[in-house]
Formats: sequence, structure tokens, C-alpha cells
Amino acid sequence: MKSLFNKFLTKLIPSLAEETTELSNEELEQQEICMPDPNDPDDVTFAKVFTSKGGKFFYCDDQEDFYAMFKQLITENNWNHSYCSNDELKESLKPTELEFETDYQKADSCISNCEFLIAFNGSIMVSGAQTKGLKIEQLPEALVVIAYTSQIVKDINQGLRGIQTKYGRTRPSMVTTIRTKQSITTMSDSDRAKDLYIFLIEDYKETR
Repeated sequence: MKSLFNKFLTKLIPSLAEETTELSNEELEQQEICMPDPNDPDDVTFAKVFTSKGGKFFYCDDQEDFYAMFKQLITENNWNHSYCSNDELKESLKPTELEFETDYQKADSCISNCEFLIAFNGSIMVSGAQTKGLKIEQLPEALVVIAYTSQIVKDINQGLRGIQTKYGRTRPSMVTTIRTKQSITTMSDSDRAKDLYIFLIEDYKETR
């Protein structure tokens, strides 16, 4: 499964520097192949749905792989004022030498972790543990989420059960999902739409 997943992602996800304006017939055929299938495992379903809705998805074989791709993304987008409210996450990002903006209103991007990645609709479940009292619409438009393969769940109900198990009686007051701008169909959802980038780090190697 591991090698198959790598091959799938190689075909599905363009390199950070590559932007395609027109699709060839071969690419269109490949795009059809990459549509979700009921038999796909949850990680593949998430990758397919998320990217089909305009999300930028980067699969990382390990932590070092993540550091390299993360720094490349920051450089190519010229983000110099990233906001991150999670001290533990900022500590883990020290090898990237990224300097963080303390005022979210002055930030050009936001770096965050999440609770779960929801496979069936390609959304990101977050809680007050990530937002620290801020509303989703207050965060910068460019949102970079760092997640692990173990955080992918099939649907929202499974994610909510996971949060209950994780926090118990101390469950965060705010639990919501964030989606890409292209996935929004109603105005009521528009305040939770962002330009989303996801780095998915492999932590299930022993099972693949």
C-alpha cells in the first residue's frame, strides 16, 4: 500500500513549483482516475476529494521530508509573517528557521495543526485547541495545516467521537470544519473557507 500510495500522489499532486494552465488529454484521463472510489482507503479518499476542491496537498514520507517541502512552500509564496498560536507546533518547526508573527492581523499566512482530516468531504476538523479563541474568518486567507495519516477519519461523526475520546469532559467549546473556497456552495459556509495547504506526514509506516 505504501508504494502504491506514493505512485498515486506522484501522479495526483504537482510539484510546488509547477502550475498547469491547461490539461492534456492524458492529464484529463488521469484526473478521472483520481476521482474518489468507494473502495479507496480513507487517506486516498481524502487526498482525492481535497485536491479536487482546490486544496494543495503534500504527502511527506517522514519529518525530514516535511521540513524540506515546507521550507520550499514558504519560500515560493514569499511568506515572511506567518502566524501560529500553538507553542508546541512552533517549537517543532524550529528546524525550518521560520520566524512567526505574533499579531494574526499582520500575518500573511497561518500555520496550524488540526484535530482530524475528514475523508468524505475533504474538510479539516479543528477545535478551540487550534484557534485559541479566534474565529476562523479572523485567520489569514492562506492556512497551512500540518497533519498525520493517523488523523484521517471517514466522516464528521467519527471525528466528533475522536474528539470526545481525546478530551472527555474537557472537550473544547468550539469544534468546526474548514473547507477550501472551491468547495463552498452556500454563503453560510463562506466564513470557514480558506486557501488550504495540507502537509500529511506518514506515521503509519508499520501498517503499510
